[in-house]
Amino acid sequence: MNAMSSHLKGQIRQTLILSLITICVAQINLHIFTETFTISLATVCLPAFMYLLDDVAILPLSLLSGFGIFGSRVLIHAVQTGSASGAADDYMPEIIFYFALGLLLFLFDHLIRHRRKLLLFIPGVMCIDYLSNALELFARIQTASYALDSQLVLIVVAGIRGLILTVVLASLDRYRIMLLTRTHAERYQRLIMLISRLKGETVWMNKNAAMIEETMNTSYALYTDLLNSGGPDSERQARQALSVAKDVHEIKKEYILIQRGLSEAMQSETESDGMLLTEIFTILTQSVRDEYADSGRVPLITMESENRLYTREPYLFLSIFHNLITNAVEAAQKRTCAVSITETEGERSYIFTVHDNGPGIPIKYRDRIFSPRFSTKVNYETGAVNRGLGLCIVKDMVEQNLGGTIRLPDSPGGAAFVITIPKERMEEAT
Repeated sequence: MNAMSSHLKGQIRQTLILSLITICVAQINLHIFTETFTISLATVCLPAFMYLLDDVAILPLSLLSGFGIFGSRVLIHAVQTGSASGAADDYMPEIIFYFALGLLLFLFDHLIRHRRKLLLFIPGVMCIDYLSNALELFARIQTASYALDSQLVLIVVAGIRGLILTVVLASLDRYRIMLLTRTHAERYQRLIMLISRLKGETVWMNKNAAMIEETMNTSYALYTDLLNSGGPDSERQARQALSVAKDVHEIKKEYILIQRGLSEAMQSETESDGMLLTEIFTILTQSVRDEYADSGRVPLITMESENRLYTREPYLFLSIFHNLITNAVEAAQKRTCAVSITETEGERSYIFTVHDNGPGIPIKYRDRIFSPRFSTKVNYETGAVNRGLGLCIVKDMVEQNLGGTIRLPDSPGGAAFVITIPKERMEEAT
């Protein structure tokens, strides 16, 4: 009941606002035949509202607009002449026009079953415009309205207003499509980045699955050894080892279910036709900027490539370069972090160099940066330490998934990662 009441109030409010707009637009008019027979752009408003809005009460709107326009014309006439005498009779037929227009639009809308395609909608509105004008003209000049020249003028007027309506609706449709396209592109970009990150996480989950299996086997082997040792506490310790093995086994089952669910959810999406490298870096650059928009950091990413490369595994490349870029931005001591990515062609591979202008990585840490859970990034305000999986995931994706290599050579200023990808894992686009 409350929902119905709220809907009714909303529709009444909408009708009042739209009728006010129509009354205002009606003041732009042209006099034809008689001083009081006006051709106005208000006629364009009603079908435009019906086409653009899903729930327009066209009959109440047309009646309210008709009486409002009638009242405004009488008022303007009284202000201009100093008297309202005779104005009501002169402008009363305009109410007939708007009533006929609203009724015919209502019937037309139901006839086409609310499928408002522009190519069908415009001719129908032009016919309705002509019939409504003909009815008003007959109310004014009776049989003289049947004259051929009068009818031709009405047809021309209907055609002109139909043309104006076409331009307005086509422009609005194009603008709406443009907005939808932009929104779709932004959503698509966010979806791609989300999948690329999940892809990286599943690589780590696959590695962890093997570790879980190894831990379970170790616990079970310990149970067997303790059981056979014959020591005073061996039986109790053996039961504890067996309990650990069982618990790890249960964890493994749940872990594998989660891992399988993620993999199946991404499988159809990650088996796409692929992307150009330039498209990957366009998405990546915008995503990183958005990611750090509220942090005060300004990532400046540049890309230079010798070849126009194409990959059928875009999510791996997105995840690899996203991890390297975000590592550089988070380690940067300056507000602006510049990251340059260059691609060159080797004999059997494509070589990518990711270089930043940050503090670099100290020599004492270089042997451990690809180890899991190793991190030099600490938040000194909260004491939180970065989980240290980014570079480990990158290494696994480069080496295990793409068959390449990644290394950290010496470089003056900042860190520079060099990644080689076998040529068979990428294509040169023509």
